[in-house]
Amino acid sequence: MFSTTALRFLFLGSLLLVACSTGVKAPIQPSQPPVNLPKIDKVNKIKSEEAVVVLPFQSIDDEFQMSMKPLWNNFYKEDFTDTRSVDVIVVTDRKLKGKNFGCSNNNFGVEMDLATRYGVCKINVPKNHSTGQYNLTRDNRQSSHNFFKILNSKILQSSELMEYLKKTKKIPLVFVHGFNVKYEDAILRAAQIAFDIKYQGPVILFSWPAGAGDGFFDDKMITKTYESNLKNAKASIESFKKFLTELSINDIKINLLAHSMGHQVVLPALKEISVSNNHKSVINELILNAPDFEANEFLKYIDNIKEISRRITLYCSYNDKALMASETYNKSERLGACTFSENIDSINVGLIDAPSIGELGHSYYASRAILGDVFLVLMGIDAEKRLFIKKSEPNSTEKYYLRP
Repeated sequence: MFSTTALRFLFLGSLLLVACSTGVKAPIQPSQPPVNLPKIDKVNKIKSEEAVVVLPFQSIDDEFQMSMKPLWNNFYKEDFTDTRSVDVIVVTDRKLKGKNFGCSNNNFGVEMDLATRYGVCKINVPKNHSTGQYNLTRDNRQSSHNFFKILNSKILQSSELMEYLKKTKKIPLVFVHGFNVKYEDAILRAAQIAFDIKYQGPVILFSWPAGAGDGFFDDKMITKTYESNLKNAKASIESFKKFLTELSINDIKINLLAHSMGHQVVLPALKEISVSNNHKSVINELILNAPDFEANEFLKYIDNIKEISRRITLYCSYNDKALMASETYNKSERLGACTFSENIDSINVGLIDAPSIGELGHSYYASRAILGDVFLVLMGIDAEKRLFIKKSEPNSTEKYYLRP
């Protein structure tokens, strides 16, 4: 005999069996609100003997970093986090004072020479220097971590230089200094810029005869110095053009960075070479800093220069007192005063405060803010995608502002 409890379980079991066999469905539970999950377009599945495990999808940010890391590491092989020596290749048409090539003002002065000389200056760049500044010492007992030092020099032949540049398989950075810059200062400035932007390729200084004379009062006679420097700059066009022609013949492209009166050398030479080499591209990035060059004259040059340059970036300022003086002297608007924006990336840097590098507002090209943007320019990043760039207002005479 079955107990009463057993009979109850037997009865319930038979009911369930009948329900399953006749298609009777279990009661429907109240529906729950849907959960809004992100749409996953791509998943990674790992199969195992027991189940398929779905992993979280890989984001675009992850993919970008994973793809860029090996490229970045392969490109940035030179370390600039510590004190190091920087080789500055020198191309100059300054007149040699003595018999030997060297890296001080005792070797080259402010007079013009018909010959163009080549060499290398090895410069110690201290890790503790402030961006935009250089402090030179000739006392080897002073700390190499705090002072710039001229270590040694070597003369080169033009053919040696071209062979070296081709072997590096890197785009050289050519720096052309501006008004009232003596030979030694030009070399130190080139080394400082190269170090601060961690430049991975060869660094070349084209040094034309700028600077005040060696007389006691010469450095006080600014107008006289300006006139003599301007004359020398225009006389150096041919030397710079020959140098560019050598590069072009050897299929060597360059990044070109010019400052101030150095544009009196650079821009006419670029215009001339664009015609003489059948508009063959020579410049990768052309970077114009505070050009002391007539704005209306530049209009005649721009089409030729664009044909041989991949991109042109102009840094200008309304607050450049040196260019204000130049406008008065030359009786014409200067390109570096933000008077031109047609078909180039013109960037007004008048909002940048750089009191540590001069009170004239003319030496901003070596400051942290500008070098930071130059770094991104050399990476090939479009202006509107770079940090701290904002569009100027409609009808402005520049395209962009660099925010402080």
